[in-house]
Amino acid sequence: GYQILQALELRQHGPVIISCPTCGRCQIDLIKLAQEVEKAVENLKAPFKIAVMGCAVNGPGEAAEADFGVAGGRGSGLVFRHGQIVRKVPEDQLTAALLEEIEAVTSKS
Repeated sequence: GYQILQALELRQHGPVIISCPTCGRCQIDLIKLAQEVEKAVENLKAPFKIAVMGCAVNGPGEAAEADFGVAGGRGSGLVFRHGQIVRKVPEDQLTAALLEEIEAVTSKS
């Protein structure tokens, strides 16, 4: 029930994951990364948008409406907030860095 209401943007319950459809610029396993992020935030209750993008070239700009996000690159990726790059981290640390950013911001609220 919540997922239908959330998809229609009638009720927000927990994070919404937005992912790009991938293209030739994607240099990471985007599906795996999106699944990792989804699992990592499944117990959060705050209603915000998280973008999981396949490339660091267009990712942050295309997902500017997201509250938080990650964009993959070759061996590394970017963590961003509202389209602004916060930091660059190794690819295997993207999910953890994203969670740190979410925690840092939401703990202030």
